[in-house]
Amino acid sequence: MNLKNCLKRAALIVVALSLVLTFAGLAAAQEAQKIDACTLLTKAEIQAALGQEVSDGKLNEKANPLVGQPCEYKVGGYGAFSILVKTAAPGETADTVAAALKKGKIAVSEAGPVGDKSFFSSPGYGMIQLNTFKGDKYLIITMLVPGMAEAAQKKAAETLMKTALTKC
Repeated sequence: MNLKNCLKRAALIVVALSLVLTFAGLAAAQEAQKIDACTLLTKAEIQAALGQEVSDGKLNEKANPLVGQPCEYKVGGYGAFSILVKTAAPGETADTVAAALKKGKIAVSEAGPVGDKSFFSSPGYGMIQLNTFKGDKYLIITMLVPGMAEAAQKKAAETLMKTALTKC
């Protein structure tokens, strides 16, 4: 086989793989849209775990649906809580996400036994995130609860994540 034919064949393979990945990505995006993050936790469950008043959850419809749409709650006077659920993209694992966060200088720490694999990330300003993978699902709880110690926030996040995992 000459070089020209090899290059043509390689180009066809690249195009075919691109099409497969595009359709796989669209299927994953459609699956992510089917999961309503606001059905995973109730206002009462969040209030019980955080010990503060919590508003009704609202789906963030401005969020990119390919990434996932979080359900957002106001905590107390000026705190925040959200939960996002999506289908993990090909190659998106707890290890790859944690490595990318570390590369971006975001602190990452161990979490308890939640889901298949979980870890905490701390983007700053007292905010914590519990990243959890279970099967093909990737869930993130993000919270900023003024006046609540970090250890207590992490424990509450793990408790709430375990509850959410029973519903997805």
